[in-house]
Amino acid sequence: MAVTHRPLHIALLIVLFAVLSWDLPALQTQLLPGKWTDAQTLAVLPDGTILVAQQSGLVDRLVPEGTGYRAPELWADLGNNGNSQLLGLAVDPDFLSSGYLYATLKTLENDKMTMALTRWRATDGLLVLNRILVDNLPSGSARVGGVIKVGPDGKLWVGLGDGEAPAAEVTPENLRGVLLRYNADGSVPADNPTAGSPVWAWGLRDPVGLAWQPGTGRLFATDRGPSIPRGTMDELNLIEKGADYGWPKHLGREIVKGVSKPVIYCASGHSWIPGGATFVTKGEEQGSLLFAGAGEGVLYRLSLDTKSPTKILFYEELINGELGALVDVTLGLDEQPLLLSKEGLYRLTF
Repeated sequence: MAVTHRPLHIALLIVLFAVLSWDLPALQTQLLPGKWTDAQTLAVLPDGTILVAQQSGLVDRLVPEGTGYRAPELWADLGNNGNSQLLGLAVDPDFLSSGYLYATLKTLENDKMTMALTRWRATDGLLVLNRILVDNLPSGSARVGGVIKVGPDGKLWVGLGDGEAPAAEVTPENLRGVLLRYNADGSVPADNPTAGSPVWAWGLRDPVGLAWQPGTGRLFATDRGPSIPRGTMDELNLIEKGADYGWPKHLGREIVKGVSKPVIYCASGHSWIPGGATFVTKGEEQGSLLFAGAGEGVLYRLSLDTKSPTKILFYEELINGELGALVDVTLGLDEQPLLLSKEGLYRLTF
């Protein structure tokens, strides 16, 4: 009769698991003061103040105090009392001298939905409209994009969705489904792909997150895809000058001449509904890309090969739904990630 050693086998597996997981970082979440219902995005001022912007246009600020933060206080209403919807918010790199913030706002006027790139200035404790840099960008009731970031080049980068326009109208010439690049004053940079056009790349459906990889300067973007059986066809793309990412004709990793494939996409059975993205710049997870997911309340982490930018070395899913829909992630003044859900703000420690 054969003799089995199942208890010993199980014990060895337990010991092996303990050894393998000994050095795995444990993610800790610290809830910061404040509660919202329609939080959209966040940004950080040079003094460490955290700005939480809601879709309504209300902007709250959490001022550092000791080792924590004061309760959030309302700073501004960029939505003009509900007449506009806030989509994105960015801080000018020279904020201490300029006082500038940039915001993308969607407005319905004369039965036409448009988006504007606006500049605001902090003056005497107030945030007031300084200038409308770009007006009448095409928009829609959904798939509007609206993410705005100041890139390492000092330019303003703005994602613009297709706005649910008919497929024939989703072209770079119509500024539908595009990534736009402007000078800080709203003019078009001379080194954009097409002279006089703000379009840097196209073929995107609903770009919502932008992050530059430290050391390489490569730009990665999250893009919300269409619904498919039991999920969404969302994408993470490596953005290159003058590249076409296929929408609305092509999805996923279809091999099509002249169309750039995504680094990774969400297949059937999953629903990312991605939001903001950032790279971790210190600690054991340094160099990892994080992006928020509203679909399943997941924070996604990817380690990307710096020599082969579309090669994923490691992928994992963190915070599996317990914080609700996740909409944005960025770095605080201390370089620790800050994660925003629709209702709460969290400081992350790996």
